[in-house]
Amino acid sequence: MITELQRTLALDQELLNAVRLIKAGLGQLQSLDAGNDFYHLPLLTLASGFERFMKVTLCFRWIEVHGSFQTSKAFPSGRDGHDLKCLLEKIRTECFLEDYVNNIPVAKADVEYLNSTELLSFVSVLSDFGQAARYYNLDVLVGRNVKTKDPDSAWQRLETEILLARKDLMDEITNNPASNRIHIEINKEVISRLERFARALARLYTIGRVGVKAKRCLGYISYFLHLSDSELGTKKYELSGSTL
Repeated sequence: MITELQRTLALDQELLNAVRLIKAGLGQLQSLDAGNDFYHLPLLTLASGFERFMKVTLCFRWIEVHGSFQTSKAFPSGRDGHDLKCLLEKIRTECFLEDYVNNIPVAKADVEYLNSTELLSFVSVLSDFGQAARYYNLDVLVGRNVKTKDPDSAWQRLETEILLARKDLMDEITNNPASNRIHIEINKEVISRLERFARALARLYTIGRVGVKAKRCLGYISYFLHLSDSELGTKKYELSGSTL
């Protein structure tokens, strides 16, 4: 029989794993360049990291409300269990409490960001990847009816949208098409959006009051918790999930 202590330790470890996966995924994104287009790796890592982060956050909220751990039916199983869009909606409705959003300016900004197209477009690609798109090529290979887009192409289209919205980068292409600054700036914007997502989740553990037990784990999420707006997109990550 699984004890209460074992479940507590498992919850803590899952949060630590989530943060490490997100950091590793950000590092993998930063390693992409003209000579490395292996998008599959950061998509795999980030989809898993954010899925775990949101599920653990919902677990802490459940414990706070019900005084006990969830059952095995708490989250959908199979493909639906990897639906990041569904998990994010649960985070917004169950964790962003009314008094938190109404009384704390950063909370209002966070929930608005979680509803924004600039984030949801990336969450949608990660969600599709977690549910089915990670097997896109195998599905095509065996002739299965493919219901998702090629994840690499979908992510690159989002990067292209960032490029098209930046006049300075479009001018850079015209004046200096070989410039490495274009890739650096697009990558910085993508990293910034995902860091802001992680920070919004991390804030729930303190000022968001997601649960008393969640405060035991502040050391795990402190990195994202303390990221300032000016620091977004500027940090260097290692492939191991640590931060330089």
